Amino acid sequence: MKAQEAKQLVVKAGIELMESGLIARTWGNISCRIGSDSFAITPSGRDYSSLKPEEIIEVNIEDLSYEGSIKPSSEKGIHKEVYSSFPEINFVIHTHQEYASALSVSGLDEIPVPHEYISDSFSENILCASYALPGTKSLRKNAAACLEKTKSNAIILKHHGALCFGKDYGSAFETSRSLEEICLNFINNKGGDISADKDCESSAPPWINEVTAQIMEEKGGFLILCNNPQIIKCADLSSPLMPYLDDFAQIVGLKAKVCNNDAREIIKGLKHSSAVLIKNVGALCWGQNEKDAQAVCMIVKKNSSAYLTARLFNNLNPINTFESMLMRFIYLKKYSKLY
Repeated sequence: MKAQEAKQLVVKAGIELMESGLIARTWGNISCRIGSDSFAITPSGRDYSSLKPEEIIEVNIEDLSYEGSIKPSSEKGIHKEVYSSFPEINFVIHTHQEYASALSVSGLDEIPVPHEYISDSFSENILCASYALPGTKSLRKNAAACLEKTKSNAIILKHHGALCFGKDYGSAFETSRSLEEICLNFINNKGGDISADKDCESSAPPWINEVTAQIMEEKGGFLILCNNPQIIKCADLSSPLMPYLDDFAQIVGLKAKVCNNDAREIIKGLKHSSAVLIKNVGALCWGQNEKDAQAVCMIVKKNSSAYLTARLFNNLNPINTFESMLMRFIYLKKYSKLY
């Protein structure tokens, strides 16, 4: 495939991924093989809705070198491992999709695939790679070890997301969609209490407007109240919602405090976090703008699904505090300034 054609496909895939809900903002990455020696990949920290082909970077498969001032995704190493392991694979999608991410915290090392899903893309199981911090050589090493053994065109990265691939654009996307169905069905068949339902229809309590006005005056930005079933369940916890997924640690913070309907308590909870949970109400999510706040809402929902799944499998082990602090620090000092 010619480089320009590959770059155009990557741009197209970024828009489709955002529209599908499999990623938010830039949290995920996409690549397309150009030939035996290189691949085109999304840049680091760029909004997919405005990406142009000239911003897609060509990366050398052997040594991950590239030219130009635009930096490729920090996860380029795991894409390299796919292309190096499977010469027939030409498209790779790394997502933080909700139900694959939720199942990534179950503690399982492999997920059984129902008979009806077994195909050229899926064997009898989906393997789960050990956790490592995002963008690190350790994550790349763990993914490579999993890719050596997998017979499916997808692996799950623990506490992180999924890596899906295919012989072309269409098959990689279909693998990603099917993986989400497999994971959701597996969780629910185990008696899980997560669902694909939309937000609850309950209206916001009248006092929320007063709280919102106080926060906006003090902090500025934009606020969204999210009240889907997963978040409502977690809002009834007696302790804060901790980071079970690394993008929660990065974008939301070290914890989301559970508050009562007290303005001072809620404002205090938002001083060091982008979200608070409010009992019987949902989550109040803050961002610099509406788009940021929507992304925070999506991540809180995803982390709530992850917590509920971890509880189902008796594996209540959030990401440790030191690693969460490190990811939060790097995000605030680096990635948040890219938007």
